[in-house]
Amino acid sequence: MEPAGARIGYDPPIMSDASSKAACHVSNLADTDAAVAEAAAHVAARMGGRTDLAIVFASGHHVPRIDLITSAVYDLLAPAALFGCTGVSIVGNEHEFENQPGLVILALALPGVELHTFSDSDIDWPRSKDDPARLVAAMKADRPDLRGVLLLADPFTPIMGLLPALSDALARSPDEAAAPMFGGIASAGRQAGDNRLLRNDEIRNGGLIGLSFLGRIRIETLVSQGCRPIGRPLVITGARRNVIESLGGKPAMAAFQELAVELSDHERRLIQDKGLFVGRVVSEYREHFGRGDFLVRNVIGVDQDHGMLAVSDLVRVGQTVQFHVRDAQTAHEDLEMLLAAQQFDDPALAGLLFTCNGRGSHLFSEADHDATTIRRAMPGLPLAGFSAAGEIGPVGNSTFLHGHTASIALIRGM
Repeated sequence: MEPAGARIGYDPPIMSDASSKAACHVSNLADTDAAVAEAAAHVAARMGGRTDLAIVFASGHHVPRIDLITSAVYDLLAPAALFGCTGVSIVGNEHEFENQPGLVILALALPGVELHTFSDSDIDWPRSKDDPARLVAAMKADRPDLRGVLLLADPFTPIMGLLPALSDALARSPDEAAAPMFGGIASAGRQAGDNRLLRNDEIRNGGLIGLSFLGRIRIETLVSQGCRPIGRPLVITGARRNVIESLGGKPAMAAFQELAVELSDHERRLIQDKGLFVGRVVSEYREHFGRGDFLVRNVIGVDQDHGMLAVSDLVRVGQTVQFHVRDAQTAHEDLEMLLAAQQFDDPALAGLLFTCNGRGSHLFSEADHDATTIRRAMPGLPLAGFSAAGEIGPVGNSTFLHGHTASIALIRGM
């Protein structure tokens, strides 16, 4: 009898650079044995013997038998490193399986690349807060050939304080870009202990895991926040923690109300339906600001009596901000614009997608939007990922935790 579910797996052409190789297969079979057998067998056949890294993302349907998945991956692919987690929806090639069974395996052969894994136990947060050398050592951030760090975390792990510390540990000289950090927050369960993090032969139900890439590899990251600015940039003249008290010397709400008079009916409806956002300029050393220059955060509260706005970020006097709106069309255009800038002569070896669980059919009218948009721009790209409870990616030269965002990593050979 055929197991429940449809065989949606697709075999893209293997992309290679010298002897680098990648293959990806996704199954939405509900039976875990059948799903992992299908996905691992297809990938093993495509790889032809060598797998340095297997990246695995599985839906919550497979949590009870997650150990079977890791065992099968080791038996059929024998990867030097295995890394992954569980998510509410799984991305594989051009498909996003929302709230249904999903298992994706991305296998990579990466000659000349060193793979180093670590966990929150190696970081020892928050005791290492005053010991940045420990963070550097955990990620191997002192290595000049560090090319990127993939980070996965349980949603019940306090990451808001740790992520800036890890970002700072990756920082290099002012004129040298830091190695990118990217990833997502596991989303398969709503209670502590429901999610799984996969680090080699270790299966964890909480905490944080990381994978550092060193050597002959390039990793480019794209963070599509899906917002566009409205009005004009304003300077914060009064602030307290996450509360903007005044903008340009006026109460924050008064500054917004002046702007609102000039908004179109469509923009007013967007604010009413999707909410209002504030973008904080990441680098002040520009004369003009556009998409990609802002770290976008939600407006989470309004004090009408005092004209103040609360945002989901810490703010300070002197920062430049601009109000933003979000809709499906803007999110689509933003993603396409970022992908268009990645059309190099050498195709990417593979891609990772960490898309917000509030995107997908919640935002777009079509299914599989982010995955199909990426594959349309990069035909045949082996692509794996999941819908995250928070997306990790850099804006400017620092890494942030985002919401309603698509964070993408493109892996290229050297």
